[in-house]
Amino acid sequence: MKFTALLAGVSSLALMTTNAAAQEGEPVFLGTITVDALRTGATEGSIPGTVQVIEGDDLARAVAQGGSLASVLANAVPGLAPANGTLGDAGQTLRGRSAQILVNGISRTSELRGFSRELALIDPSSIDRIEVVKGSTARFGNGATGGLINIVLKQPADDNVTTVDTQLSIQDGSDSLSNRVSIAHERRFDDLALRFTMSRSETGTRYDGAGDEISSDALVGQGSLDNTESYNLGVSGLWASGAHSVEFGVGAYSLEQDIDFFPDFDVNPVGVSDREYTGEPVTDEGVNAYVTYANDDTRFGELEISAKVSDIERRAAAAEVNGVNFLYYTDGAGTLVQDPDSQGELFTTTYELSTTFRTPMDGITSGSILTWGVDVGRDEVEQKMLDGTDLIAPMVQNSIAAFAQLDAPLTDDIEISAGLRAERFALSVSDFTRPDAAIYGYGLLLPAVDVIGGDFNYDAVVGNIGAVYHVTETSDVYAGFSQGFSVPDVGSFTRRAGSDIYVAGQTISFADIRPEAQIVNTYEVGYRYTTEMTQLDVAAYFSTSEEGAVLDDTTGTITQQAEEIWGAEVQAKSALNHNWDMGALLAYVEGRYDTDDDGDTDSWLPNSRIPSSFTATLFSDYAFQNGLNLNGEVVYASGREQGDLEVLEEMVTVNVGARYPLGDGALTVGVTNLFDRDQENATASSIRTNLLTGGAVRVADTGRTLSMGYSLSF
Repeated sequence: MKFTALLAGVSSLALMTTNAAAQEGEPVFLGTITVDALRTGATEGSIPGTVQVIEGDDLARAVAQGGSLASVLANAVPGLAPANGTLGDAGQTLRGRSAQILVNGISRTSELRGFSRELALIDPSSIDRIEVVKGSTARFGNGATGGLINIVLKQPADDNVTTVDTQLSIQDGSDSLSNRVSIAHERRFDDLALRFTMSRSETGTRYDGAGDEISSDALVGQGSLDNTESYNLGVSGLWASGAHSVEFGVGAYSLEQDIDFFPDFDVNPVGVSDREYTGEPVTDEGVNAYVTYANDDTRFGELEISAKVSDIERRAAAAEVNGVNFLYYTDGAGTLVQDPDSQGELFTTTYELSTTFRTPMDGITSGSILTWGVDVGRDEVEQKMLDGTDLIAPMVQNSIAAFAQLDAPLTDDIEISAGLRAERFALSVSDFTRPDAAIYGYGLLLPAVDVIGGDFNYDAVVGNIGAVYHVTETSDVYAGFSQGFSVPDVGSFTRRAGSDIYVAGQTISFADIRPEAQIVNTYEVGYRYTTEMTQLDVAAYFSTSEEGAVLDDTTGTITQQAEEIWGAEVQAKSALNHNWDMGALLAYVEGRYDTDDDGDTDSWLPNSRIPSSFTATLFSDYAFQNGLNLNGEVVYASGREQGDLEVLEEMVTVNVGARYPLGDGALTVGVTNLFDRDQENATASSIRTNLLTGGAVRVADTGRTLSMGYSLSF
């Protein structure tokens, strides 16, 4: 089905009811909202780049109508790849690059070893808003080559209030029934306000549009969204008196997925085999805490000091040896038998301390602000088998960075911003022995290899500069250049050490295989138009890197080479009247890289970096006088067909929902994939290749899901 045919076929729906995005996950055109992820107190009108804020109430409503947090974000944020339907974010890139996911400005996982599940672990009803800053940036250090996604959790209200959120969803049978309940209690004691939260969710079996069960581990070890049970507990507080304030929070969560059967990779799409799962359950457990002190009346202006810590343990699923899981650990030297304890567990502990000043610089121009400070951090990372054998070299990384950002209005119509960040990472890699391994299908043994560690430094100075020209009171033109800094997944380099060595007793130095740090340069131009009834944001960008990282999943190796990515995005929303909104979110992204280091980008970037070249969300919502709100969206992803890459099929999903005030609360109902379309998930299908067939491992998208939720505050 071509996109033009899609538009013709669903136009009546789009006119009547379309979008969860307008009421549930729609990017809000910011006006005067301060964006925390920028660290400068800036608002959208003064930013020479693309920023979106998605309100928490809209996110919670969208999830209550049946979407996952990852899918709601993908539908609402142009440039963010479609969600893959698993616990992790593999393939869900932002503008073809990695997105750094933060919670209250905290990076809960180490960039030294990718294993991100943040979007699947947070209770949506606890979210105040999500800020998306697009383009390469170093505002929070390592990792944001495609942009930042900052999840800001709710803080206590001024009144004493208790809120209860419940949700039920179901597909074809009783085993697909899922439920979620969350309770929040907010209470004020003079200058101190507290918020206590507790939530529990349980998910059932998932089915595709053909009515077939979707595997619990279609991506080999990632874990999926089915048959999980999770808990979240948290307390946050805010104390304020005069110029001083203290904000703090402590949270803990636990998730477990019980898998009944191994996946069947011999069918297309991936199915469920009749072989009982023999591994340990997929788990994810963590605790985190933060405290921020602010003083808005120091001699240097506003001061903010934040301390943060997180400790996380994550277990992947056990995977059978096959053409998809072809590189595996053996049960000792000289044998091809898989080690029953080779299921991986990741342990990460992160510490952060940041000091930020916002100093008025009226001596430059009236209203100028200099944001400056120092960040320090520490990451401790280990990945082990169930029996404690190291799968990667244990690592500790200490970092320190100094930064300064100037925002200055040159005239009434022109604002500029410019900044620098100098960063140093001191990485300590322990000696370890990469365990005995083998390659399935070829009978090749990869004897254990001793990896010699050491101490290594990564340094970078990155900057940004841009300007906004206020053409009229309603129109802005902006242009900007920004840089991001990233040290690619170091753990994966040590895990794959010696993957081409077939002689026992070999030694490799990490100095010979370590990845190079990459600096990503992003150039962006855009136009914003904002009135009471209409909002429009159009942007085009081009990004380059000399040390881009690409995983070849047919060989299990990671290479680094020059690459370039380009694209364009459109956000448009118009109110036809005070009750009826319509709009569209469009994005195009493509990229190439230099495979032979001759200075020419001669090949298309792999599908795992860009699973869909074009995405679109068409939306509308209508509010009736009696409080009933109808909404819906048509979500399109083109898939991808470039060069010799595997063809990824297009996706078309129609979602509808309604919300109605009932009693002292509100009832929400929704249907995702309204027409129960049987289709592949383009992002999930971009991740793995079957070594024996050379073809992509195709993964089905979720079929129609019915959901109902009720929210009550008292």
